[in-house]
Amino acid sequence: MNSIKWLAFTILTVAIAFTACRLDKDNNVDEGFTESITTTSEDQSTAENYFQDAEDQEDWAIETRDGGGGFTGCPTVTVEPADASFPRTITIDFGDGCEGPYGRIRKGKIIVEQSAAIWEEGSVRTATFDQFFVDNAQIEGLRTIINEGYDQNGNITFSRTVSNGKITFPNGTSTTWESNYLLTQTAGGQTPFILSDNVFEVTGNANGINRNDKAYTATIEEPLLKNKLCPWLSQGLITLTIDSKTLTLDYGTGTCDNKATLTLPNGAQQEITIRRWW
Repeated sequence: MNSIKWLAFTILTVAIAFTACRLDKDNNVDEGFTESITTTSEDQSTAENYFQDAEDQEDWAIETRDGGGGFTGCPTVTVEPADASFPRTITIDFGDGCEGPYGRIRKGKIIVEQSAAIWEEGSVRTATFDQFFVDNAQIEGLRTIINEGYDQNGNITFSRTVSNGKITFPNGTSTTWESNYLLTQTAGGQTPFILSDNVFEVTGNANGINRNDKAYTATIEEPLLKNKLCPWLSQGLITLTIDSKTLTLDYGTGTCDNKATLTLPNGAQQEITIRRWW
């Protein structure tokens, strides 16, 4: 039964768990719409990736404590009450900033409330953010994870919602984001204190308003695959709907890379590289 580790799915990163999509504007589509695609892809990808990044930090902090390994250095982890009882509050404090996984600089606090151990069916974990930044982008919102029990194949499942999500970028622009996902752990469930063997399939949908004040929706058409050993989504298909037009992002068939194939409404395809845009 994979506990907290499940969060590590960096599902995420679900539906685009990475940093951002950049389009080359060489397709035969309206330039204004191409710009809208670029901005929306970047904002959806960044939201997926950075909310997942926060989950990963929780996993490492809580998992090492529950596994008896302790946690040293940055961040500072405080648990109240200090014993193993529930409910409990876990504060993960990155202070004024420290470098962590993937070379990212994090600062501020993640505050986690747990009703019970995450591997117990019905348990609820929420996370809020207190002046929390990743690479100078501020993360806000409420994330709720609920253990939904086992599916018909014996895989543990979790619902994951983000409400009132917001990312404010260093240049002052911002994007809002909400998501409703179901995470199915297909590997690693029997080793709750080992994060590296986790594999998750992600289904569901998201919506947001991009930096240019354009509303969009994102729907996972084919389950997204997140392997803990890969920082990117390596499989799956999502559709993005912007201005009543629909395009798809295809993350491939299992190769660990930061590439995806974008198919535009006119059928033209473009390979995109997922990266931070600012």
